[in-house]
Amino acid sequence: MFDAVVIGSGIGGLACAAALARFGRRVAVFEQHTVAGGLTHTFQRDAYTWDVGVHYLGQMGPGEPMRGVVDWLSGGTIDFAALGAVYDVVRLADGTRFEYARPRAALEAGLREAFPDAHADIARYLVALDAARSSFSTPFQQHAMPAWLANAIGWLKAPALERWWGRTVTEVLRECTSDARRAAVLGAQWGDHGGKPSRASFAVHAMITDHYLEGAWYPVGGAGAFARGLVPVIEAGGGTVRTAAPVARILLEHGRATGVELEDGTRYETAVVVSGVGARGTVSRLLPPEIGQSPWGCEVNALEPSFCHTCLYVGLEGDVEAAGASRANHWIYDSHDIEAIWDDPFSQVRAPALFVSFPSLKDPARQAGASHHTAEVVAWTDWSAFEPWADTRWGDRPEDYHALRDSLERSLRAQFEEAFPGLAPMIKLCELSTPLSTVHFTGHERGAVYGLDTTPARFASRALDIRTPVPGLLLTGQDVVTPGVAGALMGGILSAAVMEPRVFTKLPR
Repeated sequence: MFDAVVIGSGIGGLACAAALARFGRRVAVFEQHTVAGGLTHTFQRDAYTWDVGVHYLGQMGPGEPMRGVVDWLSGGTIDFAALGAVYDVVRLADGTRFEYARPRAALEAGLREAFPDAHADIARYLVALDAARSSFSTPFQQHAMPAWLANAIGWLKAPALERWWGRTVTEVLRECTSDARRAAVLGAQWGDHGGKPSRASFAVHAMITDHYLEGAWYPVGGAGAFARGLVPVIEAGGGTVRTAAPVARILLEHGRATGVELEDGTRYETAVVVSGVGARGTVSRLLPPEIGQSPWGCEVNALEPSFCHTCLYVGLEGDVEAAGASRANHWIYDSHDIEAIWDDPFSQVRAPALFVSFPSLKDPARQAGASHHTAEVVAWTDWSAFEPWADTRWGDRPEDYHALRDSLERSLRAQFEEAFPGLAPMIKLCELSTPLSTVHFTGHERGAVYGLDTTPARFASRALDIRTPVPGLLLTGQDVVTPGVAGALMGGILSAAVMEPRVFTKLPR
């Protein structure tokens, strides 16, 4: 019997299992896809390799806190390359171009240079950023604590939690500036946490900004480096990571989680079940209906998923840097209304916003002497546009879906060529994924790669505590911390620490 069973091999599940393995626990990880890693896996077409969910990471430089955690988990087998001085470029339709640069002093100087008549606005924003930092870790610490202690901490920290976690990005930015262009630049990175500025908690947006203040990093060898580094640790501890092994349900005995049953009928008993498939997915797909109707289940289901996305994977050949590509990511908006998403691709001829990344330029293991390069063109969209085909199967979707998919691919390619005209003649291959692809390969409900929407209600909810009301069942991953790789990884560490308190000594300080 395994000491724990983890459902899902995303970075949260792998981190949880690896942390437990470091302290001698035998852990089994079950993954529905044919490769481990969840949204940290890569895929190939011919000579081209793309990531599906990793574009950059903060705090991964030598000696930085998150790097220390990854080094401990992997035994130092995962390396990272710096993106350079500039990690994000914001481009607005009016010609505004702003570069987010490291370190913090460079970012502050850049903001003051870009907005020379608005130094007071910039100062107010920086003060808000620093003030929010004092409350960054509180909600996540609460999720790992016993309820009585979490409630006491919540009472003590209530003013800060309400001021920064309880208000939206839009609300705080309005206090800092009345200028739409400045607000657009300051809020442009919201796609990193998946919450529209009018809905997302300001503190999570401030965390994203803070996360990259000292620069951004990329895993050498691509996002698959996480699975390559962590799976051997799990196996060396006597555990296993099984792919193509979807879990059908969590086994219960007298109300307690006692194991899992795979879709092929195989059962595994364990002392603890850890679900890394998201709180809503756990309640709706893996537990009996009566738990979904319990107060806990109802509160989980009341938390909305974040929006979803389409992604155009582009293969290029030639000197792409000379033609306009860069290691920095590009946030491209058609207006100052940066929270507009492609919610009706049937009638909207173009996406109102794009996120463009060039993974092959970020990875020294790929780019040395290579002429084959890759780009990823992301457009945020709404699940409702794809819901009519939710019951169809990947590889066997009807013609009307393929017609829409082809239309989206043409639109995104045209916008990419418009934004990077020098790259247009270098395009050799294009492939589009939709939210239905996300559901098929990762199981994310409604294609929501960021899990639950980053609203104030989400961060105030006790339903996302690591310990669930079902004895023997824990949650892990981004829903118990924040969206993204770093958030999901920390969710994994905290979940492991609930089972093995010695893990707390490895947390960043």
